Amino acid sequence: MVSLSGDGGLTMLLGELFTLRQNRLPAKIVVFNNGSLNFVELEMKAAGIVNYATELDNPQLAEVAAAIGLWARRVERPGDLEDALKSAFAHEGPALVEVMTARQELSVPPAITVEQAKGFTLYAIRTILSGRGEELLDLVTTNVARRILH
Repeated sequence: MVSLSGDGGLTMLLGELFTLRQNRLPAKIVVFNNGSLNFVELEMKAAGIVNYATELDNPQLAEVAAAIGLWARRVERPGDLEDALKSAFAHEGPALVEVMTARQELSVPPAITVEQAKGFTLYAIRTILSGRGEELLDLVTTNVARRILH
């Protein structure tokens, strides 16, 4: 199984999809699509920089894969993920599962340094001062409130 994030995975992925179909390879691909260069955004936030030019206008990758001839499914709700993965792994040929994820979902490193915490605080202040407070609120709601309520 190959796992790609939305961070540039499309460029590398298209050629591989054709190769999988052409050679009928039974590879299973899971793409986490958050519509942004999220790892770049995370690095920018940790450095105290308000993110800029990191939004992606991705096509529906499952539709692209299906058009090429692969088994494909797009998952938009967490409850549909297990069935999609079971179906993909049961399929004899190549399969792609596109999993839509929240853009503001943070991938938290195992250890957060003091510098990263200071940088993130600076990012938060700059985001509010630049009039993008809703983005910061969405970040908090996605990562804190959801965990408290679940």
